[in-house]
Amino acid sequence: MDVLDRVAGPGRDLLSRVDSVLAAGGAPADHPVWPLLRRVGALPGDVLDAFCALVPEQVTAAGAAVRGRAEAYVDERADLAAAVAATTWEGDSAAAFGQRWTALGGHLGSEVAPDAPGLAGRLAATASYLDDVAGWMRSARRDLATEVATALGSMEAVRVRAPATGGPGDPARSGPAAATIGAVVLAVADRQAGAAEEVLERWAGRLTDLPYRPSTDPVGRTGTATRAAV
Repeated sequence: MDVLDRVAGPGRDLLSRVDSVLAAGGAPADHPVWPLLRRVGALPGDVLDAFCALVPEQVTAAGAAVRGRAEAYVDERADLAAAVAATTWEGDSAAAFGQRWTALGGHLGSEVAPDAPGLAGRLAATASYLDDVAGWMRSARRDLATEVATALGSMEAVRVRAPATGGPGDPARSGPAAATIGAVVLAVADRQAGAAEEVLERWAGRLTDLPYRPSTDPVGRTGTATRAAV
């Protein structure tokens, strides 16, 4: 459980009130909350729910599973290479097989690193991308938790919670207070959306499909009979 989990309950209560005030138009027309609402496309309560749904531990686990698959590719390629090396081939069929094995072995890859060639490298890049996404999720949750916790102890929260039947809880006071809280929450969503785009941009070039491309070089025909000794 992190800080966002701890403030989520009272935060939902406060932000549901903020949402109600904003939905009723209870904010100054020139308040910064309005452009943020248009840019984010969600109410502050929706933002809290969306961030609470981020589970970085699941993404980290998925990355570990993908990295494990990359390591299996490397191990399986090494086993196949050892088996091929232990067999003595000669003849046209041996040459054709050698050409195909070279292409397939290169496609599988021999190193688990994000920049390594082959499927193993591409899977390693995917795993590192997932680690990066999980790191962004943790940062985003901390960012929102800080702002929600601050809002919960603010005078604006008192004004939003006060009865809307005159006195300190009248719309003239609760509207600006709700707008102030809403703007802070929406600003977190806005900047964290930008941070998420940066994560994707860092990895976009290394997450594309990697189709298998067999060798197109012709294999010379000698008419030599195929012989294999194991």
